[in-house]
Amino acid sequence: MRKTGKIVVWPVYFDSSKSREQGRKIPKKLAVPNPKLEEIVKAAQKLNLKIEVVGDAAYPKTPWRKTGVIYVNKTAPKLKILKKIGEKLIELRKESRK
Repeated sequence: MRKTGKIVVWPVYFDSSKSREQGRKIPKKLAVPNPKLEEIVKAAQKLNLKIEVVGDAAYPKTPWRKTGVIYVNKTAPKLKILKKIGEKLIELRKESRK
């Protein structure tokens, strides 16, 4: 289901263990292994993005895995928003290790 003025953000977009063919959208240096929906939500909130969370959605290439999805208001090009979220995910992971 397409939503006007929003971009779709799947956790697989940020998964460093996945290839581009498997769904990763950002460079590996901005990705993290096995990102959780909650982490992505937290990163998006820290970036003050307006989001809508659907927890029981499945990525089309893996319909048996209900990873959830986030809809983000489009304020910039999709890849630019994804890279910012990726950077914030790395930052949050470093903070949680301390």
